[in-house]
Amino acid sequence: MQLTLFGATGAVGRRVLDEALARGHDVVAAVRDPDRARSLPDAVPWRVGDATRPDDVAALSAGQDAVVAATRPPAGAEPELVRAAEGLLAGLRDSAVRLLMVGGAGCGGRTGSRTWTSS
Repeated sequence: MQLTLFGATGAVGRRVLDEALARGHDVVAAVRDPDRARSLPDAVPWRVGDATRPDDVAALSAGQDAVVAATRPPAGAEPELVRAAEGLLAGLRDSAVRLLMVGGAGCGGRTGSRTWTSS
């Protein structure tokens, strides 16, 4: 399969990347920070893109079979998960590209009395 992976340099994303490569998939890593792309294997092509931006998602998913999202914002910026989900869904809305969102514990919930939701 031809995959685009958002969050490829993170803890979960790197495991997804390694597994996808081991299974013979072609993966393009989408990174927000080009400096973090240095941690990727040399054979993995990467492009700058942000899951919260539908135009980035649409451009990076063109010609792909699926997009895998393994994004995790820094502590304190958890509402960004909602913006990422919205950007991914909007960017893929008019395509036949499949979306798989993966994450770990603490992917959503409450902080104090504030619920993370879309505004």
